[in-house]
Amino acid sequence: MKRFVLPASLMFIFSFCLMTQTAVCQDSTAGRKVGISASLQDNQIDVLVPIWIGSQFSLSPVFGIVWTEGVGADLHVGVVPRFFLSIDKVAPYLGARLAVLQTLPSVGSGTTDWLVGGAFGGEYFVDRHFSVGVESQLNLTISDVNSSRFGNPGKKNLNTAVAAFTTIYF
Repeated sequence: MKRFVLPASLMFIFSFCLMTQTAVCQDSTAGRKVGISASLQDNQIDVLVPIWIGSQFSLSPVFGIVWTEGVGADLHVGVVPRFFLSIDKVAPYLGARLAVLQTLPSVGSGTTDWLVGGAFGGEYFVDRHFSVGVESQLNLTISDVNSSRFGNPGKKNLNTAVAAFTTIYF
């Protein structure tokens, strides 16, 4: 069952992104943007691809990987929707986060943890192609029974977090 979670999750996120991209391509109105973001949270760096849907909503697939030779990999896959309260030089937003965090060791069985969270943040648009931002988060993590990622195997944790990001829009 655990070996099925990652392919199913990746397929769901890929399908969702494909449907979203098709919807964006069908509407060629100005103001629709696609970008690429680097997000730093603690010692974790993820890549987001914000896709603007309308003038105040963006949806970002999230990807992150850490691989160590002979040890294995740690894979992060998720989605981050954001609703912008206003769009100006500074754009405050409410957001959410849904992610699958999977450890894939070279030897032994892997673990799958889940993260569900809410966020409040802001994005400062230096110009129409570049922004920086910061967000505060409230996250619920659900650990695999064999996972030590959050120090609470098989249980749930609730924590606050902060993330900073930089985005280039095309």
